[in-house]
Amino acid sequence: MYLFGFGSLINLSSAQKSFKRVLSQKDLLPVKIKGYERVWNAIESIQFEEENESINGVFLNIKKNENSTLYGVMIEISDDELEILKLREKNYSCITIKKEDVLSFEAKDDLIAFMTTREDKLGKIGDKNCFIPFKYTQIVKEALNNYDEDFKKDFEKIFENYPFVLKNGNYTFTDPIQNKAAREGTKS
Repeated sequence: MYLFGFGSLINLSSAQKSFKRVLSQKDLLPVKIKGYERVWNAIESIQFEEENESINGVFLNIKKNENSTLYGVMIEISDDELEILKLREKNYSCITIKKEDVLSFEAKDDLIAFMTTREDKLGKIGDKNCFIPFKYTQIVKEALNNYDEDFKKDFEKIFENYPFVLKNGNYTFTDPIQNKAAREGTKS
């Protein structure tokens, strides 16, 4: 089975945390899909170092848009790896992207992706206590150095006119299981 990654999972170092096997950049196959767009609206409860209260961290999400295409990566995964990824992406729904919607590669199977669909986990412009972690934006930006110009260009617009305020500093997810899956992944 294949996973479609569109945010931090395009970053080899970030993706590696959810896998026992060693990944290489070749395992993150760049693909273009149709029918979706990338948006800043996935809310996760996080806490920044030296702060005593949790806030809503806003992360990248995808949403259906029949007139849109977007780039991301396709990663072959096992059932066990999917279970670890479900912990990491706990507030995202597991959706299916049809293999026919993969434009740049002839996919043999449908792709699985994580998309936030729960209304209470979707940030809306004007929501209070919502911030985009600057460090997360850097994880995505750093990864772009490993991809071609079309891939990079597809990401440019998400780094312009952020819909929420950027917040500097190190952060953790307030859910300890999610935090462990995101930070340590498969380490015992």
